[in-house]
Amino acid sequence: MRDAFFVAFSFLAIFGGFLTVSRRDPMYSALSLILFFGAISGVMMILAAPFLALMQLMVYAGAILVLFIFVIMLLALRGEEIGGERPWPLQLLAGIGCAVLFGLIAAAMLRAPFQALPKVGPEFGSPEQVGRTMFAEFVLPFEVVSVLILAATMGAVVLAKKNLGKPEGPAVDAPKDHGGTH
Repeated sequence: MRDAFFVAFSFLAIFGGFLTVSRRDPMYSALSLILFFGAISGVMMILAAPFLALMQLMVYAGAILVLFIFVIMLLALRGEEIGGERPWPLQLLAGIGCAVLFGLIAAAMLRAPFQALPKVGPEFGSPEQVGRTMFAEFVLPFEVVSVLILAATMGAVVLAKKNLGKPEGPAVDAPKDHGGTH
């Protein structure tokens, strides 16, 4: 039964990821990302890492995704700014490319010898273990990701402020004063 749930959550994560990258409307992409984050959290619960599953929901689905939705709403893109659907030959080519890539990855995985998962102790996924690993072994990648998220947020705010100053209708020229009195 546990394997069936693992496979179901895995396919939900793949489906959510596919919807995230295939939708033209950024709001639909962000909402599809909720499905992905929830499914990944379910996979972590099945792998006996409840702390990581909770952090996945709180940090990514709760904080980061809310920030994404806030920025998307702040940008307030209209339909013509997003663009129309891609032409069907391009969609077909992208689908074929994805299928080929998936086939290559699957073939490489099936050729590799099967190895059982290592046994994990009760400390696996605990707050102490996660903190020790993140801030001892992976401190540089952690800080780089923090700076990238900050830069992306600042870039989104700059783009949004640029659009806020534009008038909606045609510009009306103000009367010019030529320095004389009337």
